[in-house]
Amino acid sequence: MSESFTRAVREELARVGEPRRCCRLAEVAALVRATGSFHIRGGDTDEERYGLHLTTSVQAAARLVFTHFRSFGAEADLFTRREAHFKRRLLYEVHLQGSAAMLQALNELGTLSDSFRLEMGLPWRLLRRRCCKAAFLRGVVIGAGSVNPPWREAHLEIVTSHEALAGDLARLLEGLAFHAGVYARRGSHVVYLKGREEVAELLALAGAQEAALAIEEQAVMKDVRARANRLANCDEANLRRTSTAADRQLAAIEYLHRRGLLSGLPPALQEMAAIRRGHPSLSLSELAEEIPERLGRSALNHRLRRLVQAAEAAGWRPGEKRAYGRIGGPTETGVAGKPRKRRGEG
Repeated sequence: MSESFTRAVREELARVGEPRRCCRLAEVAALVRATGSFHIRGGDTDEERYGLHLTTSVQAAARLVFTHFRSFGAEADLFTRREAHFKRRLLYEVHLQGSAAMLQALNELGTLSDSFRLEMGLPWRLLRRRCCKAAFLRGVVIGAGSVNPPWREAHLEIVTSHEALAGDLARLLEGLAFHAGVYARRGSHVVYLKGREEVAELLALAGAQEAALAIEEQAVMKDVRARANRLANCDEANLRRTSTAADRQLAAIEYLHRRGLLSGLPPALQEMAAIRRGHPSLSLSELAEEIPERLGRSALNHRLRRLVQAAEAAGWRPGEKRAYGRIGGPTETGVAGKPRKRRGEG
């Protein structure tokens, strides 16, 4: 996966700025599931017993989560740190103490049940509308998604450690007419989409219009390039066929001339032989323009075929080596059919 393109997609999604509260709630619920870690530890009070940490490389996403929990009155801290390994990205962390306000916010997000049980599947009650489903997808892509750059094969995946979230997410995508796949990879669960249309459509649905357009544009460029290559290959094949046919015709005409049979053919064939000799590399269409009668390709091809047939009838076989570089040129028999003297002969 290209880290730079994935980061660009995440940042574009984070700039959407959903104005509707129901959609903001769905997006925060997705970010909590994709980037959050709920801690349960010993202690007498909720603050000592519970905690929630969220980590993301997208500042706007961290600010959205921070603001949402603060709106419930929860104590939240926002930190920044450098990644320890790899590219040492700047990460944003939201730390929340286990206050009643924080637990209430998690309950509203569908992450914590009334009996304080963690629910890592999808909060279906928050996803009744299509806009809320799109907001939830936006949150999981920001938090745990990665996308191939446009110049590579289209592929999008969302990685989570929760099997329930992966299964529910695949069902959500299928309900939106996507063809999602799920597989396990090194202890994680991966939900993925393949194909330009599916990936671009999902990004557009989530709000990454620029990224979707980039994938579509690259696909169009690939199609144009492939078509140009096909046309070039077709032209090359046509030229090869034209060259092969012309060589065969010239070899037949050469054989007839050498045997003195060319002058005995009908005038139309003699004229055709002269035109082909004068224009050895032209195609049938180009040769047709050289004929005074302006014959068509079919009539022209018929005359050339008759020349070849006449040579074959006289004993010529296609593929035998041509004795002449050009008709009437010097050969092993010398001028006027006289044997050429070899060096050292009297």
